[in-house]
Amino acid sequence: MQTANNTTMNKKKGWLVLLSVLFMVYIFGVFIGPWLQQHIFGMDEIVTVMEESGIDGGAYYYTEIEGATDGYAYLDQSLQFLAPEHYGLTLPFISGIIICLLILYFGFRCLPR
Repeated sequence: MQTANNTTMNKKKGWLVLLSVLFMVYIFGVFIGPWLQQHIFGMDEIVTVMEESGIDGGAYYYTEIEGATDGYAYLDQSLQFLAPEHYGLTLPFISGIIICLLILYFGFRCLPR
């Protein structure tokens, strides 16, 4: 009897977690996302250009259109122009990759077998 009650509680907890995550995604998409759009430098201009050009932001990088290449070139040149000393293979970037790989390594080593 104890295991049936425990299984019921686990199912309820699972559904509660799923619904709360879906609710948080909804809140982010409806309220936090538009608020961030106005507070991140350049994001408002990007959204305006996308709306004027009729570009679907969700499918933008997944299609083989010329706009994806132009967008990549624009972002690449913007990063080089705005902060050239922080662009490319810098020490913080490489150390971040190494730290991530070490975390993965030690995480997999500590998993039970």
